[in-house]
Amino acid sequence: MIRPLAFLLGLASLAACSADPPAAANAADGVLPVGSVGGVDPATNAQFAAAPPPARGLPDTPAPHAAPELQPMVYADFAEKELLGSGCSFRTVPRGPVLLFVRDQGDGLVRFDKRLRRITAATPGREAVEDGGILAGDQVSFTVERPADRADPAADSTRQWPATLTMRTADGGERVYRGGRWECGS
Repeated sequence: MIRPLAFLLGLASLAACSADPPAAANAADGVLPVGSVGGVDPATNAQFAAAPPPARGLPDTPAPHAAPELQPMVYADFAEKELLGSGCSFRTVPRGPVLLFVRDQGDGLVRFDKRLRRITAATPGREAVEDGGILAGDQVSFTVERPADRADPAADSTRQWPATLTMRTADGGERVYRGGRWECGS
């Protein structure tokens, strides 16, 4: 007799836990509304309501590919964009055509896909630009790496270092120019 009584008490307690509140209950009678968690209705919690549905898989990652090739620039390109003055340039060979130019103030220029594009140094200033670093603009970034020492005089007021220029595009493209020259001066 004790087992059937325990079974019935268990069913009664389960029914009491899942029962609707009495019809006469109002907001003042209970602190937590039915279906709430910790006093907050999950449906109105901004943290959960604003979350996007769970992803079914990872997005497609574009396959690695070559970035567009940099094209040479001439004095008229810099004059047209009002970028004359002291700064640094990257060339693949000494005295070769300029492929990237950045002024001491941090603004610069490159050409690829037959278009001139503005770039900006992450850290402007004569010493920071001379040290190389990161430049970016128009969905593309550049990293100039050069040794800390070994500056070779290129002219009276110009110094140069062996350097590597890495170009990365927003869509995953990359092109590396090794064995180039980073030339800085007036």
